[in-house]
Amino acid sequence: MNKILRILIPAAAAAVLSGCAQQVTESTGAQAKEYLDLFMSTEYPTIQPDQWGMYILSDTPGTGADRDKDASFAYLRCTIRSFGGEILSSTEEDIEKQLDQDSYKSYNYYGPRYFNTAEGKGYAGLQYLLEGMKVGGKRTAIMPAWLATTSRFGTMKEYLDACTSSTHLIYEITFEGQCQDISVQEITELREYVTAHYGASQESTTYKTDQAGGTFYFVSDTTSFKEEDKRADDATLDLIYTGRRLDGQAFDTNSQEVALKEGLYVKEKTYEASSVKFSKEYSSISMGGTSSLIEGFKAGLYKMHWAGQKATVLFVSDLGYAATGSGSVIPPYCPLIFELELKKDE
Repeated sequence: MNKILRILIPAAAAAVLSGCAQQVTESTGAQAKEYLDLFMSTEYPTIQPDQWGMYILSDTPGTGADRDKDASFAYLRCTIRSFGGEILSSTEEDIEKQLDQDSYKSYNYYGPRYFNTAEGKGYAGLQYLLEGMKVGGKRTAIMPAWLATTSRFGTMKEYLDACTSSTHLIYEITFEGQCQDISVQEITELREYVTAHYGASQESTTYKTDQAGGTFYFVSDTTSFKEEDKRADDATLDLIYTGRRLDGQAFDTNSQEVALKEGLYVKEKTYEASSVKFSKEYSSISMGGTSSLIEGFKAGLYKMHWAGQKATVLFVSDLGYAATGSGSVIPPYCPLIFELELKKDE
């Protein structure tokens, strides 16, 4: 489906600009700036660019804390459009519903997420767009092609000289929060969840010597198991698992019952226990013939020693999908929960 809900830029003018861009397939920053400035002077003559050539189309001030320039991570709602109005990405559920009912999934993650705005990680344009904002504020702006870079320069000329694109984007953001250290933020979120669901006495644990505290929790009642009944180091056992975000939404399971309950069921998928091959080293544990499993998941399995044992393992994103997230179901910097059960021998 063509993802166009509304066009911010007048259609006729956008077509002219797009035509210019197509004629110059490898435009320099100077050429891209010339086209953008010409368009803006014609369609929005009262809007002036900032020192980096960005145009703010609308600005609703927030009432919360000021944007901290030293905070590398911004918690944002964000919709990105092409210059013609086509939606390229959005954090908003209502927009996703309107775009394509067939691809919309209720279990996908919607809502604000953390964006890394630091040099080498996030676009310069996003960093500049946030300047002067307060939490709760909203802005819509044209991000020029030369600011869609993770590099930082001290002058406009340097940005233009480094630019090889003519693609300008429209960013709509709502600034909902910020943090300086995402690791600390995740540990705090994880600890609050563990305290709320398992009590303040539950402590984080380790499965390797250099692991940071507060990053990995393993919760399991083993009082009914005997030491002599522990699995062998190289045992093979069947596993039932369910993965969840901290909001409680399941995103993956091999249990048909859970899949049906959580809205994850896919009729083409076979729901059955997965075969886990254990090892003396947690990193060598495999499931379904592959050891390419996220670290926190393997570490949880490593700490399970008995057939019939159930456990819940919770961990920060560095042990999961880190800064990239996973598809539409797991956003960047998302702590995860896995419910695990080793099946008894039949």
